[in-house]
Amino acid sequence: MVCHQCGRAVQPGDRFCTGCGASLEDATDTTEVLATTPSGDATTPETDTTPEHGTPAATPTSSPTSPTPVSPVSPVSTTPQASPVSEPLPTEPVPIQASRPTAAPEPDGEAPAIVDDDAGWGEADPVWAATGSMPAQGVTTGDLPSTEPITEVWMDSVEAETTTPTETPPPAADAPPTGPIAATPTATAEMPAVVAPPPARQRFRFGAVTLIGIGTGIVTLVSLFANVLSVTSDTRLDPTGDVPFGFRTGTWIVDDLADNLAIAGLLAVLMMVVGGIAAGFHWHWGAGLAGGAGLAFAGVSALTIGLAQIPIDAAHEFARIPTEEPFTLTITRDLGYWMLLVAGALGVVLFFAAINDALDDRRPGLNPWIAALGALAGVVAAAGPLIPESLAVFSDNWYVVDAPGEPPAMLLVTRLVQLAMLAITGTVGFLSVRRWGLGVAVGGALPAIWLAVSVLFELGDNPVGPGFRNPGATDMHLHGVTIIGVSAVAAMAVLAVISAYDQGVRERR
Repeated sequence: MVCHQCGRAVQPGDRFCTGCGASLEDATDTTEVLATTPSGDATTPETDTTPEHGTPAATPTSSPTSPTPVSPVSPVSTTPQASPVSEPLPTEPVPIQASRPTAAPEPDGEAPAIVDDDAGWGEADPVWAATGSMPAQGVTTGDLPSTEPITEVWMDSVEAETTTPTETPPPAADAPPTGPIAATPTATAEMPAVVAPPPARQRFRFGAVTLIGIGTGIVTLVSLFANVLSVTSDTRLDPTGDVPFGFRTGTWIVDDLADNLAIAGLLAVLMMVVGGIAAGFHWHWGAGLAGGAGLAFAGVSALTIGLAQIPIDAAHEFARIPTEEPFTLTITRDLGYWMLLVAGALGVVLFFAAINDALDDRRPGLNPWIAALGALAGVVAAAGPLIPESLAVFSDNWYVVDAPGEPPAMLLVTRLVQLAMLAITGTVGFLSVRRWGLGVAVGGALPAIWLAVSVLFELGDNPVGPGFRNPGATDMHLHGVTIIGVSAVAAMAVLAVISAYDQGVRERR
């Protein structure tokens, strides 16, 4: 048998050609007829297969002398059978190589036995399979659905999730999946924005600054209006010309010692209470304000106690004057005197308690230039009352001068304490460059500013300035350096407050 497509020999039981893969179901065996010539030579018809028509034609081979009749060859169906393969792969046909025995010619001119190609192979004969590529049978790759790489499918699914405004409802549970199945990636391309809720507003708490500030304010109020000192005599005294400067009998309160001390104390009380309440609301400037006011009143309290020593020393001098009638003077330091000491000590404690809030102030610093100028102004304001006048020297600030009207030793010490408190609040407050420090600077400078203003404008009968007065001065007035320093402190405090407010507004935007 031969294939009607490619003309190759096939085995009797084959259904498909091993060379081209065509179906062999309708193929018929080709009958070969042997013709003999007069000379006894056998001729074998050759099958010519024309590729254009696909019909084999028998070409007789005969001797050149006489024609040889050839029996007709049974026709072979030329209609090609449809292959189940839609698109066969273009493979080169590989011929099957087989070794067949050649028939030897018979003696005496007899015709040789012809072995039919189709029937000459037995079941035991070896057959070699084709070594070329076999066409795929069944479903080809062209019939399969097209797929894409997993990366592209993943990107398409991500884009579909981000661009589609509405979600596609999931298919029913019993419906079979259609189309290519794509791996569903984990939705990690975009995380939803989480807006942190605003911090909860902290409630009011009674901290150390609040309790000490309110307590110090109450003690200060008592000390300002209670009797500080009293001098009494058991007999009536008729003063003469030898009466020492500042001697009299009676009682003294803070206003009797100086007209402007009570208002300075009230300003300190107000700032301690307000600052303590503000510290209860966790406002750092409130703790600084209370601490600075505590140091400021500690200086005012020291100055008041030093001024109370003037009538005490005068009473001692008057008692040493010999007289014809004996008398007894009683000097009593009343409740106001001790309350001034307690209030001054509590003011120092309040300042150190406020330092704890300074360590928690994490907000950005204030303007450093304003802070530097403010600290310098505080030093100048505290150094102004130390400048000697007239014939005095600088050492007169701590040496007692034996002359009428000169301050006693106690007053020399307490005035230095008050000036030191002014310098500390100014430098520490401004150089901290924080709202806490600004509160300290304002709280420590406000009582001193009031003392300077009242002396400068002569508010009251006997006001005193910061640090009492300059050494060698014969009346109560302010030195020019003191005026410059106090004015600069006030100006820098106002600028610092404005700068802090502006910075707070910009932070809230």
